[in-house]
Amino acid sequence: MIRRYSLTLLAATLFAASATSSFANLGQDASLAKIAEPPVSPADAFAAMAGEQLILAGGESSDIYAYSKTPGLWVSIGSLDAPRAKGTGVTHNGSVILVGGTIDGTATDKVTKLTPNGTGVDQQELTPLPRPMSKPAATISGGTLYVSDGSNGDGENDFYTLDLGSPNASWQEIDSWTGPARSNAFLVKSVETLALIGGHEAGSLATNPSSLSYHARYGWNSLTNEGPQGEITSAVKLGDAHAVATVKSAANEVDLHLYHMVGDTWVSLGENFAGLPADTQVVGDNYSFYILSAENSGVVTFGQPETNYGWWDHLSVALYFVVMLWIGFHFAKQSKNSDDYFRGGHKIPWWATGMSLFATGASAMSLMAMPGKAYAGNWTFFAISIYSILCLPIAMYFYAPVIRKLNFGTAFEYLENRFGLSVRLIGSTIFAVYQILGRMGGVLLLPSFALEAIAGIPMYMSVPIMGVVTIAYTFLGGLSAVIWTDTIQGFVMIAAVGGCLLLVFFRIDIPFNEMWTTLDAQDKLHVFDWGISLTDENVFTVFVGIVFVTLLGIGDQNFVQRVQCGPSLSSTRKAVLTQMAVAVPINLLLFALGTALFLFYQQSPEELNPAMKNDGIYPFFAAQQLPPGVSGLVIAALLAATMSTISSSICSVSNLAVDDVYKRFSSAPTETKAVLVGRVITVLVGVFGIASAFYLNSFETPSIWDLALRVVSIVTATTVGIYFLGLFTQRSNEIGVLVGIVAGMGSTYYVSNQGTVVFWLYPVVGSFVTIVVGYLVSILTGGNKKNIEGLTLATLSKRTGGLDD
Repeated sequence: MIRRYSLTLLAATLFAASATSSFANLGQDASLAKIAEPPVSPADAFAAMAGEQLILAGGESSDIYAYSKTPGLWVSIGSLDAPRAKGTGVTHNGSVILVGGTIDGTATDKVTKLTPNGTGVDQQELTPLPRPMSKPAATISGGTLYVSDGSNGDGENDFYTLDLGSPNASWQEIDSWTGPARSNAFLVKSVETLALIGGHEAGSLATNPSSLSYHARYGWNSLTNEGPQGEITSAVKLGDAHAVATVKSAANEVDLHLYHMVGDTWVSLGENFAGLPADTQVVGDNYSFYILSAENSGVVTFGQPETNYGWWDHLSVALYFVVMLWIGFHFAKQSKNSDDYFRGGHKIPWWATGMSLFATGASAMSLMAMPGKAYAGNWTFFAISIYSILCLPIAMYFYAPVIRKLNFGTAFEYLENRFGLSVRLIGSTIFAVYQILGRMGGVLLLPSFALEAIAGIPMYMSVPIMGVVTIAYTFLGGLSAVIWTDTIQGFVMIAAVGGCLLLVFFRIDIPFNEMWTTLDAQDKLHVFDWGISLTDENVFTVFVGIVFVTLLGIGDQNFVQRVQCGPSLSSTRKAVLTQMAVAVPINLLLFALGTALFLFYQQSPEELNPAMKNDGIYPFFAAQQLPPGVSGLVIAALLAATMSTISSSICSVSNLAVDDVYKRFSSAPTETKAVLVGRVITVLVGVFGIASAFYLNSFETPSIWDLALRVVSIVTATTVGIYFLGLFTQRSNEIGVLVGIVAGMGSTYYVSNQGTVVFWLYPVVGSFVTIVVGYLVSILTGGNKKNIEGLTLATLSKRTGGLDD
């Protein structure tokens, strides 16, 4: 068990706690659309989704049926080899896996995979269970099938896993929870945990004891709230953090309840979903669910969250856009040459540059993800901020003076002077691909989902609006406009986060000791994961990863531009320090806000909407709880976080196009044409970024996005190694570096496939291999024959023409 520590001092920032409100009625709209009744009773049958089809198998017969919303009919697609009942059906990659059950009244160990094939169903027998099980609890998380059962008669709880990605995998028994054996329970997957809900405990006549939570790293955690009165007869996942359950009363009627797995709270779905037939069971379908019974079946969906967002908030957002455009017009006339356009004429004050560094790194994804992590999990990701402070000297006392002394137009111009043109073009291309494909599309797309859910602004409007306004002020004012808009955007983000945290403070009314008990019981303030495993996120791997992320700054044109835009080295160091002085406190506020929102919604679970993603909890709260006009400030903060990141990407890629392409290959480059080319590329890159967001949105699954991120992580993993060979060695040459890059990318691809190291260590592997292979090949090919005086650390002091010379 990994040792865990809570950051107790941080509890004081949360001010107050909440009590649980276990059985309120849901305050969000849920609607029921009738569907055709199933051809057989769903009682004791297997039911789960296989892609877009609802599969009903077994029960009182061996038949297998499929239901599709179009044309809205049940169709017989096959049959099992024998009538099979009282098992569990789980969804996996377009298939349904039947786990255990009974055949002719006797428990079975069969595990059967059903895959609809268009006209029928393919059946495959998987590795049998370790023993026969009737009504086991089962779910799938991360490609692993988890099964729990406490009905073996020995009073012990059994907990097993099966790796579904390995055809020859066998069942593995892992640590189960302590306490009485529990049978007829249900396992439901949340974002990072599994919840064990309901069931019967050995030696007790009571049903629905308090739930348990399982984390693959931390193990089991006993929760405190008991379930609703009655017997839970089915329970399935709904959305990111809810489970919907059928609860049978003593009168043999079924009511529907929602269980919030983050807050350990129950709410009733209300009178419209009460008094259902005794054979009713539920089947989850992402953010909606099916109700199945022989008499009354349908699909339940949830409407848009009820919020206070209105026209006053639209006006607040519109005012924000006007200010951004005004800044662009203000600086348009000051960009007389490429040095003005891409480096602000070296006149930007340090505090503005520092705010820009902060705002560039704080995308809307992080502005939503940090509160979401603390709300649904704990504070482990806040440790990144602490590690970043420890890495601050690298940027202040190493990179800042080196970059200003070299004084190249781009980070990759150095690579040509040190090695050759091919290395420069490869480095420049890698950076541009990362910014456009790995950053811009996702940064624009992901917050648009929250804006649509909260503010009612559809994605097809929000993405172009954000993109066009960002293109406009970047086109007009270049880096000066980017930095000054970043500065305003940074202040907007701080005001929005701080304001929401204060509001939560006034909305929670519980003594501090109860707050602490609640947070401690669910380990909400856990920060550091101590360990040395290379396959897990722990203090060692994350810290090493952050060191390399900091080292990547030498090849980050966004960072290079800001290091060069100040009037002096002292100003640059103050800017880097300002970035950290703003980023760490705002991250502290974001995590505190997430924890405070956990307490607030644990007190008021009926205010939650099951269709809301965990990462959207911050804007959801703002739009729901802030008065009209004020919630627009939070939406503006999301826009600010998005646009500050996008504008920096656009400006940096445009800078590369001018210096690494136009000036490098043009026979007669001029400053007037350079600014014109920069502005044209600004428009093209911005439009491409908008298009990439729409392209990503066209896929129903995140596979393309995941693939893009994976490719980016592989190709950027060699960056530190390339610059190490340039700055720290004398004999490295162009051929050696090129071979080293290929070897570094190949090794990173290999370890990412094998899962031998956590992703934080990808740049460590890639750069290490690049350095070793690159240096050896350089020696074998005759070493360096170029004049590199002033291009390595050993001779840098002899270089003239630096910004501070």
